[in-house]
Parts: sequence; C-alpha cells; structure tokens
Amino acid sequence: MTRAEIRQSEKLKKFQLNEAIKRNLALKVGLNELYAGGHTIRNEKGWRDNEISIDYIWIAKMSLSFVGWGGLITIKYNKTEFRGINNPEKLTQGLFLYNANGEITELYVEDKINDTDDPIWKINKLEMFDANKGITLDGVSYEYNVIAKNIETQILANNPNSTGWKNWEKEIWNLGHSLAQNSGNKEMAELFK
Repeated sequence: MTRAEIRQSEKLKKFQLNEAIKRNLALKVGLNELYAGGHTIRNEKGWRDNEISIDYIWIAKMSLSFVGWGGLITIKYNKTEFRGINNPEKLTQGLFLYNANGEITELYVEDKINDTDDPIWKINKLEMFDANKGITLDGVSYEYNVIAKNIETQILANNPNSTGWKNWEKEIWNLGHSLAQNSGNKEMAELFK
C-alpha cells in the first residue's frame, strides 16, 4: 500500500467511527439521527407519538493522552406543540465516553428547560488558520462537529492555543467538569480533571 492509500484508509476508518458515534448518540437520546429541523418520534408500533424541532447540535469529542476518549453533546430543542403535547424550549447537555468501535460506553445527560444559555453557541470567532502554530506531540485532540440548519461542519484541532480556541476550550472544560462531577462517574471525572 502506498502512503496515500494508507492515509485514505485511515480517513475512511475515522469517518466510519465518527458516524457510528453520532448514530449511537442519537439512539441514546431517543432520536433516529442527529440533524437540525423537525423530528417525528414514534412508539414501538411505529405510530407518531410526538414531533419535535431541533435548532442546533454540537458535539466536541476529545482524545486525552493516556486517559481516554470522550466528549460532550449539546442539543438545543425549539418550543413546539404536537396534538396537545407542549414541548418546551430546552437545552440537553451530555457527557459521553466511547470505544474504538464508536459505541457509547457511558452517557450522562442533563436537561435545562427554558434556560438555554449555551456559552459555546455564543463563541462566534474561532481562528481557522492558526489554532496552534506549534508542534503537537501529545496532549488533547478535539473533533468539533456543529449541526444546524443548512450547515454541518467538522473541525479537528490539536492543543489549540489561539485566543478564540482557548475561550472555546475553557468553556468545553467548564461544562465537561460540571457534568462529570454531577454524573458521579469516575471515568468521566478522570477525563475532565
């Protein structure tokens, strides 16, 4: 195999892992897929039980040297009504651990109803060409996936140290630490020491 073929194979494996993680996260939070817009919620017979609307989703996965793999997910739900069911505006925030097959091994979720303050959503400036001008040998690697109306993007960053990215990273660690402490899960706490 040539170097280009090896790289292409590695990219395909990474893509498949990311898709497996997204699919498994969706199922864990009661959705069929992770996308912005309307979702039909069906019961075990396939009948419509509810219809909800998602404003946006962000997922921040991290790989911490010598610790493990995990991430955060935030889903912003819009206020909707379906056949007398009032679905409130809410922010679902979760912390998850995953394995090499993309299986979610642990998930802790908190819902904030009518309190949709999301510091990550407020960050509107991330340097796209200079997240880190140094050499990355170890530390933290991030995969940041944003899913919103008419956009889906994924950004990979290793040990970001520019101003916008440091603000982003600070908010990620604040949220991760808070969720890890609330979860009571030792592995999650270890990831967000």
